[in-house]
Amino acid sequence: MLGCSSSATGAAGRRDAYAMATCTDTVTCCIQRNPGMPEACGLTAGEAASHMAGVKMAMEAADNASAESDDSHNAALPEWKRRCIRNYGDCQDDGWTGSCYDCLRYCEGQQEWPTDQCFRPKKKRVR
Repeated sequence: MLGCSSSATGAAGRRDAYAMATCTDTVTCCIQRNPGMPEACGLTAGEAASHMAGVKMAMEAADNASAESDDSHNAALPEWKRRCIRNYGDCQDDGWTGSCYDCLRYCEGQQEWPTDQCFRPKKKRVR
């Protein structure tokens, strides 16, 4: 089986750089560096397809997990404070209108998010 650093393939350039940057393990790397030639990695076409399908599912699951806000590390905090922190994160990440920091401080004092001061930007109408 060939690894990511193998020079056994004749193809070079941008595709190889991309494959090395995105491979998650030796088998995946070999499959990406040798597209259409699973035998170069000691696999049948079915084995390569099955492996890549599993990798794709794992990567999608990881993307979905990281996309969801995990505030389990704040479990000891009161729910109102957790909402303040979540809203602050959404405000920062999604480019809300208003000062996210000022709204966080307000929320910590009043125990509610100031929806009139910090909110998602309004969607522009297409005319």
